[in-house]
Amino acid sequence: MSGAGPLAAGHGLIHTPVMRPPTSFRSVVPSVVPLATIGLAAATLCAAAEVTVPETASPAAIEACERSARQAVPSSAREPVDVTFTAAPTVQPGPAIDGQVMLRGAGRWRAPTGMRTFTYTCNVDVRSAEAVGLVLRDTTPAAAVKAAAPRPPAEPDLSELSPAACESSAVAALKARWPRVSQITFDPRTRVFRQPSADSAQLHGSGQAVPSVDSATRVFGFDCEIDPRDGRVLGISISG
Repeated sequence: MSGAGPLAAGHGLIHTPVMRPPTSFRSVVPSVVPLATIGLAAATLCAAAEVTVPETASPAAIEACERSARQAVPSSAREPVDVTFTAAPTVQPGPAIDGQVMLRGAGRWRAPTGMRTFTYTCNVDVRSAEAVGLVLRDTTPAAAVKAAAPRPPAEPDLSELSPAACESSAVAALKARWPRVSQITFDPRTRVFRQPSADSAQLHGSGQAVPSVDSATRVFGFDCEIDPRDGRVLGISISG
């Protein structure tokens, strides 16, 4: 036949637009599947990043945080720092981001200037119980205004002071100590007057005496307590 020639010569089929084979399933589905895959991966990552926070810290986590806090306290290379903690640190609420929880605690340490207080926050890896970060804040209150230095006592009132009264009391004390004492002399250059308060004063001095006829000269000292308001001798003591 004349109509069979061209078909035979082409050795194939002629496809019209209607007859074109449908696009394969592989070429259609990818437009949908990756979205689901990405969503699942994101959910998995979020689940991995957020770990349930325990209500209380484990002993290992507490030890790690307190060890880091001790190391963060300012110290001298010569002496170890005495650090104490007021209580066990508490776990801060919230999700554990990147597998870490935050602990908050407080304590104090002994510095050269006195006791100081501090607070600290510590990040702990939940899986390893290791401290991975710490912030320490010194919370010691500002030093109070220094109290005014006590006023020194008023200038000694020497108007009622009589060294002779003290020396007479010293002679009486020497005679009570050495009944046969003789040749008692006082050295005015050794007199020292002190007045620690308005109603108390002291006179210190020294001298020489021979306790007995057959003894050598002895050096003695005396401390005389005086009422500076009227010059009365309140007490006397002999040394030497």
